[in-house]
Amino acid sequence: MSDHYYSHRPQSAHDEHCIETQLIDRSYRFYTDAGVFSKGRVDYGSRLLIETFVSHNSPLLNAGTVLELGSGYGPISISVADQFPMLQVSGIEINERAINLAKENLRLNQVTNCDFIQGDALSHSFDRAYNFVLTNPPIRAGKTVIQQFVLQAHQALLQEGQLWLVIQKKQGAPSMKKFMEEKFGNVCEVERSKGYWILQSVKASS
Repeated sequence: MSDHYYSHRPQSAHDEHCIETQLIDRSYRFYTDAGVFSKGRVDYGSRLLIETFVSHNSPLLNAGTVLELGSGYGPISISVADQFPMLQVSGIEINERAINLAKENLRLNQVTNCDFIQGDALSHSFDRAYNFVLTNPPIRAGKTVIQQFVLQAHQALLQEGQLWLVIQKKQGAPSMKKFMEEKFGNVCEVERSKGYWILQSVKASS
């Protein structure tokens, strides 16, 4: 079976290199490798999620916690932590190769308010609840897995916490919007760009 970027332990030959990119108003460098998602560049969906989340929350966020489900080699978690130094950001990723890269990328970009957990985002028991959950979910894993990401986000959030999710229209954005509304009781299309939708839901108070 060929590797997927959501494989636990990719078997593909290493091809590690460093990419340089601009996110919001800052420059970043990221180590990437074969067997991880979007190894050649920070993909447009992740960029849009970063830019939209930051623009809609600056300069309001001066405390709180963020969880990224499926954090890959770290560009979303690292850039959000860098933009909001008073937040504590955590990313969880099943891919062993990606998580090792993410930890290297933390050091490379000198970001200290972020950490990465190797584990299955769908079954991990988190030891805290979060103000925000961000995800660019693994679309190739299938609709059921993506819906489970939403269910896990709902469980991981504090009351009034927010899920921010990016998905392409052609890969199921309308049905995902409906699913999020059914689970959370609300959903907002925060942004649309080049076929990508940024969806946000808020966990209601009990």
